[in-house]
Amino acid sequence: MRARCDGVDVAWFEAGRGDPLVLIHGLADDHRAWRRALPDLMLRHRVVLYDLRGHGETSLGTPDGTLGQLGRDLVALLDALDVQRADVAGFSLGGTIAMRAAIDRPDRVRGLVLVATSSRVGRAAAEWYRQRVEMVERGAPRLRETLDRDTADVYAESPAELEEGLLIRRQSTADPRGYANACAAMAALNAAPLDPELERITAPTLIVASDKDKHCPPRAAEIIAAGIKGSRLELVEGAGHPIPVEKPRELAISINSFLAEIRPGPTGPSGHLPINGEDLGPGPSPSAAFGGTSP
Repeated sequence: MRARCDGVDVAWFEAGRGDPLVLIHGLADDHRAWRRALPDLMLRHRVVLYDLRGHGETSLGTPDGTLGQLGRDLVALLDALDVQRADVAGFSLGGTIAMRAAIDRPDRVRGLVLVATSSRVGRAAAEWYRQRVEMVERGAPRLRETLDRDTADVYAESPAELEEGLLIRRQSTADPRGYANACAAMAALNAAPLDPELERITAPTLIVASDKDKHCPPRAAEIIAAGIKGSRLELVEGAGHPIPVEKPRELAISINSFLAEIRPGPTGPSGHLPINGEDLGPGPSPSAAFGGTSP
């Protein structure tokens, strides 16, 4: 399906029924990054997946290389689908976009799930992103080889998944300009990290990290957890960076349990549940982060 959102033709997909849950993929991927976790999630939610600006089957429009624009793209899609508030889960780059949207538009994000992501990038990571922007801009002949090598690095802990990962990423970045746009947005997190703004996130938040993730290690998740009041951090063991592919069932169970827990209901004096032992109230009102690549 397609939705016209602020000059961009957004490819979006829907499965299941229930309260809306929007899934945001990572850099160079498309909506299929969530393919393994979808069956369990769609049993309990109206799951909406979409391709980011310039990724997959979504057009590029007029990109400005900022997370702010990518966050506004999410809100524009919610508007197009007539969804006032939704739970939002973002993987890697998708997690930074989800945080940006939750900061800028707390009235639109009901619950937040951040998977294998970071709120900052180190100097080495920023340079990594800038190099790839430059390769796209000058049409470097070795760009495709570089992107394939990056994909192999992402799937280092799960080489059996590499073939499908390459298929998706080659298709999603057939026109690499959207990839470069997202790389520019991520590079900017070195000079202007999200850390100082995390306290503005009011949505109940689950943060999921994995012990073998070299791109967004557990320390990156700990920094986010320290910044978002009342957030919960869960560690997945035995997985690398692409948790939705490597540990889909475990991830879906965590997401489903968390979102069920934060549903309004007669669970206490104020009709809601505490997160990390802290009463959050009735809900929100109307690589590596230190040198990895956070792909």
